[in-house]
Amino acid sequence: MTYQALYARQFHEQLMELPDSVYDKVEHSIDVLVDNPGLLRDYDPPYDAATPPVDCKWYYVPGTFKVLYLAADEAALQMRFLFIADTREDPMRRFDRMEAGG
Repeated sequence: MTYQALYARQFHEQLMELPDSVYDKVEHSIDVLVDNPGLLRDYDPPYDAATPPVDCKWYYVPGTFKVLYLAADEAALQMRFLFIADTREDPMRRFDRMEAGG
């Protein structure tokens, strides 16, 4: 079963700012995820400072420093992509810019 990919406003803005090569890898990863939701992992941070404002799942984009954070609705077969983080960022401040509402 293929999921529908929905982009939160913030995610879309972040996506549009990526260099073409990274953009292509992120889009490819999204294409893979909508057909393979089992690749997603629950995001369970090891410390409170790394907790996003919403419960979410995550996926590391191969060949990049990017991590996708999203909410998956199994009943509706939808994935709502919320935020793109960078593994080089300070993990204690990673979600300072993440919007709760999407």
